[in-house]
Amino acid sequence: MYYEVHGQAGDPFLFLGGTGSDHHLWTEHLPALAARFRVITPDPRGTGQTTRPADPTTCSMRLMAEDAAGLLDALAIGPAHVAGLSLGSAVAMELGAARPDLVKSLHLHGAWARSDRWFIEMMEIMEYPARLGDLRGFLRLALPCILSRDFLADEAACAALERGFFDENPHPPSRDGVLGHLHADKTHDAVPRLAQVHAPALVATGENDIQVRPDYGREVARLIPGARFHLFRGRRASHCACLEMRDEFLAETFAFVDGIR
Repeated sequence: MYYEVHGQAGDPFLFLGGTGSDHHLWTEHLPALAARFRVITPDPRGTGQTTRPADPTTCSMRLMAEDAAGLLDALAIGPAHVAGLSLGSAVAMELGAARPDLVKSLHLHGAWARSDRWFIEMMEIMEYPARLGDLRGFLRLALPCILSRDFLADEAACAALERGFFDENPHPPSRDGVLGHLHADKTHDAVPRLAQVHAPALVATGENDIQVRPDYGREVARLIPGARFHLFRGRRASHCACLEMRDEFLAETFAFVDGIR
């Protein structure tokens, strides 16, 4: 597993990205985060410089949680705060349930507890171009589901995002890697294990998230004992509100961590 570490002081903080993304997802957040924490940003199974299994159906949230646990064990830096966006939130909750010794707090953004029929249909719509090998088509189809209207109205920002995924990325997403993540998305069901999460948990959702609607996040918060739910509000409150609304994300993250110390 490829990973990077930023910052040397403070608690360790593991950041896990969404479907098809690698460690670059958190780049804009690193200066503020690394000033307070030792930040670990891995490439999850199937992306970047981490192993890309040939069979997408072997990929699951619980297996990726084992990968994350193996990384923290190898670094000998647990317990760590753990944040995840979308797929990363599902991996984080499985990590919190399976290895409570490694998790100091959970920060679950764009989270859902179980993939129901509605959610699976949403994933299969996005999956279609990926199955054909058209990963740029996959990204274009995903963007209206995960980003705000304001972001999509900014043509320069959209072009920069596509370049970052493909043209300027020395290790761009692969068909099998993306399909593996989508398989994990569609088969996710952490409901039987969420009561085993003992770490303080912050569950956050954008009010305009049309991919993982706020009711999914509220369900996660109900199922994790003592979890707190935060709703991002405003024009940028998309599935990727934690990226589009960076200042609010950082303020909520810092306040939550400070509140449990």
